[in-house]
Amino acid sequence: MSLIYKKLFFSAVLATTVLFSSTGEELTKVNGCMACHNIMGTKEAPAFMGTARKNIKWYGVDAQKMMIQSIKNGSKAKYRNFSNTQMPAYGHLSDSDLDIITTWILSEYEKNRGLNRTQRGNSQSQGTRRGQGMGGR
Repeated sequence: MSLIYKKLFFSAVLATTVLFSSTGEELTKVNGCMACHNIMGTKEAPAFMGTARKNIKWYGVDAQKMMIQSIKNGSKAKYRNFSNTQMPAYGHLSDSDLDIITTWILSEYEKNRGLNRTQRGNSQSQGTRRGQGMGGR
């Protein structure tokens, strides 16, 4: 298969994947979001868990709307530790795709937050049941 046909084939596969991607995770991978972001832990850009937490803290019930705006229009210096980075605009994404992506990010944050709360609660309650409190043995 020649290089031109390989490129055309890859482009067709990518276009089909974009058209039929239905999860936020798939859409973030297909659109290159994971090149700069991680779910947890930073790369060149803040982790999705950090962006979810900050947007919820700053905007409350409008967090998803503000995240959509940042993805669609891009942003610069929105997060203090990333003041030298710039989020490019992803204006080509449909409103549906933006909703799917941000819903996924926020739901992953809620799942992670619940796990952390459970883990903290278990370790603290085990220590206090043993009479160790926060100081240990």
